[in-house]
Amino acid sequence: MSIIAAIWASMSLLTGPETTMAQEVPDDVTAVEEVIVDGRRLEEVARSYVERLSYPPPGARLARWSRPICPSIANMRPELAQFVIDRIAVNALEAGADVAGPGCKPNVIIFATSDGRSLARRLVSENRLGFRPAMQHTNPSRVALREFQNSEKPVRWWNVAIPLEISSGEIATRLHGDLIYPDGGNVPVAVKVRDASKLRSNVRYDMAWTIVIVDLNKTDGVALGSLADYMSMVSLSQMDPEADLTGQQTIMALFSPDSEVGGLTTWDQDYLKALYSAPPDRADPRRQVDAVTRSLIQRRLADGAHDRERPRVSERP
Repeated sequence: MSIIAAIWASMSLLTGPETTMAQEVPDDVTAVEEVIVDGRRLEEVARSYVERLSYPPPGARLARWSRPICPSIANMRPELAQFVIDRIAVNALEAGADVAGPGCKPNVIIFATSDGRSLARRLVSENRLGFRPAMQHTNPSRVALREFQNSEKPVRWWNVAIPLEISSGEIATRLHGDLIYPDGGNVPVAVKVRDASKLRSNVRYDMAWTIVIVDLNKTDGVALGSLADYMSMVSLSQMDPEADLTGQQTIMALFSPDSEVGGLTTWDQDYLKALYSAPPDRADPRRQVDAVTRSLIQRRLADGAHDRERPRVSERP
């Protein structure tokens, strides 16, 4: 299946009411002032994690998968590809996302290659709509797209999220015509807005598809389990490829010099659970970040993980 065919298949499955409901997170958090992490208040550390690592498109709120994810991997030995797919699926289920069954239509599309930059440039050239399906709010900027094509990093990724009207599941933005009308046409999209308020939005942001490119020439010595956890993180959430990881306990530091991370950290696991449990309908991006941060704080307090980090084995088949 070509990328554009896979993307159109993802679009056909995207619309419709959300199948799972988020847990409401209170607007107030108690007993945070007394919890200290590395000399800082837990609230400060949690907010730093969310704000530094997350990377929604400009003007958009944090997105997550509401539909089941369906990972696919090209150019990797079948037994290794299955290991990675299974690892992503387990991480998704632990986060609170759903996973599609065999024969599903891919929406997390992973390529293994010996030349990541050349492949990225070719994919963007041949499938530009797949990277920028709308004028705004669905994907990172043009500058970010250039960096995606020209980066020398071992792993690069591109997330696309689509705003949907919560009650009906209708697409709440104007997509470029070829994606809405694959047979042609230019009928404008009319989005109905119901019961708006200053605290809640009528629109949620759903992850629609993700493209990941792994440059195998630059991942020598990295355990496959660690690499699979890294790909899980960038597939299940919108991670900033240029994030300042100073002081952060995260799998996103996998390729940093002298990194000792071996898999998803408890901060990563709790962040993903917070992302998938926080209400998706906050009124603006700042309030959405606040909601996810509150959920993250509560999880750190609940499991007592605020002052310790559990190692995770990065097994290889």
